[in-house]
Amino acid sequence: LVISSEDARREIFFVNGEIRAARSNVEGEMLGMWLVEHRKISEDERALTLLAQGADDVGNLGHILVARGCITQSDLENELQALTLEIIRRASSEASPRFGFMGGQGDPQPDTLPNITTSQIILTAARECKDRVAMWNLLGSFDRRVSLKLSLESVLGQLDLTPSEGFILSRLDSAKDLSALKQLSTMPEQEVVASLYALVVAGVVAIDANSGADDPTVATEVPFDDPLVVHVDASIDESGFDERQIDERHRLIELVEKVTRVDHYRALGLKPGAGADQIEKAFSVIRKRYSPKRVDEPHLIDQRANLTAIVDRAREAYELLSDPKTRRRYDKVLASVSESQLAAQSTKPRTDPAARRSMVEANLKRADQMIASGETYLAIQLLEQACALDPQPLQLLKLAKLQMRNPLWIGRALDRLRMAVEVDPTFVDGWIEIANFWKARGHTERQRKALERAVGADPWNETAAEMYKKLVGGRELDRLLRRVR
Repeated sequence: LVISSEDARREIFFVNGEIRAARSNVEGEMLGMWLVEHRKISEDERALTLLAQGADDVGNLGHILVARGCITQSDLENELQALTLEIIRRASSEASPRFGFMGGQGDPQPDTLPNITTSQIILTAARECKDRVAMWNLLGSFDRRVSLKLSLESVLGQLDLTPSEGFILSRLDSAKDLSALKQLSTMPEQEVVASLYALVVAGVVAIDANSGADDPTVATEVPFDDPLVVHVDASIDESGFDERQIDERHRLIELVEKVTRVDHYRALGLKPGAGADQIEKAFSVIRKRYSPKRVDEPHLIDQRANLTAIVDRAREAYELLSDPKTRRRYDKVLASVSESQLAAQSTKPRTDPAARRSMVEANLKRADQMIASGETYLAIQLLEQACALDPQPLQLLKLAKLQMRNPLWIGRALDRLRMAVEVDPTFVDGWIEIANFWKARGHTERQRKALERAVGADPWNETAAEMYKKLVGGRELDRLLRRVR
């Protein structure tokens, strides 16, 4: 896609509908000058590299800079991504641009946006629009229906939203049309229009072509296994709530953070050894007190995900503890885990490196025993403690795989996978698991990006190469291998 003006020509490269890169003929938007202005290289290094690039076919500017030790590969990737986004922002904000599209030109462009999806880029570009007429042409009138095309939890997990965008999304369930949404948001009209415009362009929000009280718009069905994200809307105005309502909101948000980190008894608000009647009563109380239906109450309008998480966690605990056989086994394992933890903690202070290593090793050994005996929940607790003390990629991967067995912990599992590849960006198994995570959820672009990082980390890894080949084809794999090798 070529965007031209009197002073600039910018090009945005698409491959199979995904934005891969952008370039510009403006000197300040070229890689060499960009790196100089951001103090990543000196002007002398830029000049000498340009001379070397022109003298012989030794590769592109970035490749030469990395080969000469002027910049690291990771810093180059970060700067390329920042530069690409800046080019797209400036192209999107041109007052009187000319557009043209040229297809099938040369080899596919390498991805210079490894950590950002096309949806996020489109949202970022849409925010640069200042043409109010264009916004109204898209939105139409204030009596048109509006709805989410994805679940709110899914959107929050995939996109970085502005406070205004997040605030508007939190009000969509309560608004039958744009007019009602504007009233509920209490924001200036133009701020509502601009935020909605960006969300519609990015495919997050749907505007119904019909207006008035016609049949409700049906939102796109969301896959069951989308990550469940704890939703805390900091922009909710609590001034209209009484003290009891505010206290309940805050206790609810605090509880949902704790409830998946405690054992089954404490998940029901009980102590180990509680009787069957107490377990039955505790679950009944939780199911009623935290029913997702309570989102109809004004102070809980944004708390559906949190209420659901609490009830589901209580149900999991109830099902295990209400079975005498599994409960006896659980009590035995719980007691042994507590003893091993106390022993590890009492030997030496936690600040002692040797004590930390000893505790980590004990937890990892015990976690493997719990996994072998089918006690997944206790294994997760032990691995979380070990990874908090010493986050190692292999253990983080093991923890993530266990957490993925529970739909409530999908979001936490993804966080562990991301942490694993942050600790070691060359951890191929971590990138492959991230790719599988997104494959299961139909996010092809995220899957491809993860596989490119896996192949880049180890170009001779057969599993990563074969997965990438199945996704994009043999020619694309050959191009990637030539580049990373």
